Amino acid sequence: IALGLAGLFGYRLEENFNFPYISKSFSEFWRRWHISLSGFLKEYLYIPLGGNRKGELRTYINLMLTMFLGGLWHGAAWSYAVWGSFHGVALATERFLRKYIKLPPWKIIKVVRIILIFGFVTLAWLLFKLPNFSDVLHYLRSFFLNTYRKNDHNLITYIALYSVPVFIYHLIYLSRKTVIYRFCFKNIEFAWYGILLFFIITNSGSSGSFIYFQF
Repeated sequence: IALGLAGLFGYRLEENFNFPYISKSFSEFWRRWHISLSGFLKEYLYIPLGGNRKGELRTYINLMLTMFLGGLWHGAAWSYAVWGSFHGVALATERFLRKYIKLPPWKIIKVVRIILIFGFVTLAWLLFKLPNFSDVLHYLRSFFLNTYRKNDHNLITYIALYSVPVFIYHLIYLSRKTVIYRFCFKNIEFAWYGILLFFIITNSGSSGSFIYFQF
C-alpha cells in the first residue's frame, strides 16, 4: 500500500518487505520482513553489542537482547517484550542447531520448513493484535475448537476462505520461473487484477486502522 501510494505521487520507495512468509528460517524471515527495521536493529544494537565477534555464548545473548529491545521499540508492554524475546530465542536456537544439524536439500524439507516458520511467526503475531495474554489463550482455544461464538463452528472455514488470495499471491511469486507462471499468470495478469478489484469493490469489509499507525 505504501509503495503504491508513493508511486501515485511520483516517489519510488525502497522495498521494505520481500515475501517474508516464504522464509525457510527465522534469520531469513528477518532479512525479508520490515527490512529497514531489521537493518536498524543490526547496525545500532546487534553490532554495537559485539555482534558475533565476542564468542559463541555472547552471540546468543546479543541476539536475544537485540530482539527483546526490538520488541520494546514497538511499545512498552509485556506482550511486545515477549514477542521480541520469542524471536531472539528462536534466532539463537536456530544458530546453535545449524552448527550440528545439516539438512539434505530436498524440496519437501524446504516446504516443511516454510510451513513451520510461518506457523511459529504467525502465532507470535497474536501478541501484536491481542496484547492481553488471556485474549491470546482465548483465541487459541477458539481456533483449536473451531468455534468463535456459541453455535458457530465455522471459524477455520472462514480463515481458509479469506486466506485463499494470500496463498495465490505467494504461489504466483514462487512459480515465477516456471512455465506455469507464464501461461497461468503472466499472460492473464490484468485479469487477476480485475478479479481482485471486483472483490475489493463488492466486499471490502469493515474499515479499520492500519496496525502500524500506532508505531
